Amino acid sequence: MDRAKRTRPSPLAPGMLVIVADGQSTAFTVVPGQRVTIGRDPGANIVVDDSNVSANHTQVERRGPGWLVNSLDAANPTWILDTTGRTQPIDGELGLRSGELLIGKCQVMLYPPDPRYNQTPGPVAQR
Repeated sequence: MDRAKRTRPSPLAPGMLVIVADGQSTAFTVVPGQRVTIGRDPGANIVVDDSNVSANHTQVERRGPGWLVNSLDAANPTWILDTTGRTQPIDGELGLRSGELLIGKCQVMLYPPDPRYNQTPGPVAQR
């Protein structure tokens, strides 16, 4: 019986972050080592206009085979939607391959790198 070869993503492969706010979705390409801050502060990489979101609410980094998520405000945590559909607060840092986060009223989806990717990353999509 032939087994299909499993391809692992290149450590150079970018991931995709999609944020859904007010019915609008925006996709961002995130390269390895890039840190993206999400919050209300105009200096955040992704600015969210939501009173339930802290000035600097969450930091997401594309690292290794997936993502490192850091909830920056202990009093107002970032939530992850688990496989059963329940939300769990992120206490500090959490490493994951992919996942769905809830930040205020916004939904953030983290997609893993494409295992077919085997080249040096091109320009990063900027908003």
